[in-house]
Amino acid sequence: MKIIAFAGSNSSSSINHQLISHVVSLTENAEIIRLTEYPLPIYNIDLEERDGFPNALLELNQKLNSAEVIIISVAEHNGNITAFFKNILDWLSRNNRNFLANKKVIVLSTSPGAGGASSALSITQKTLPFFGATVVSTLSIPSFHQNMKDGALVNSEISATLEKMLNGL
Repeated sequence: MKIIAFAGSNSSSSINHQLISHVVSLTENAEIIRLTEYPLPIYNIDLEERDGFPNALLELNQKLNSAEVIIISVAEHNGNITAFFKNILDWLSRNNRNFLANKKVIVLSTSPGAGGASSALSITQKTLPFFGATVVSTLSIPSFHQNMKDGALVNSEISATLEKMLNGL
């Protein structure tokens, strides 16, 4: 079973990417990608009609197609998913409305605060099925800096929940 994992963030020091790195260390056959390696302009139908789909989008779509499971950790800006991640979703869905068809998806989120980016997680959980995804589980991890130390979860309850989710794949 091939797993692709990524953070829905364009921050070079993303705590959601740090979380994804930890998750991948607990799995086999998982590959981390950085969405920033697939540069896309802000979606605009005029661009699409004039220039077609960017090569970076086609490469990202091909990468996602190669996976059976996708693990996403979403960041939150002002109670929503990041504009960066929303733009990626817009481009992917314009190229192929069901770009997540037959994919099992785990949605994670974390933030420095007590909310754990739970609003962005909820939005993502509700949105991805429109693109064919089967969201199999979700987990919001609050207070990142207290619960993650040296690249690993130190909260045993959260760690056990995460491992149970991964074993369920």
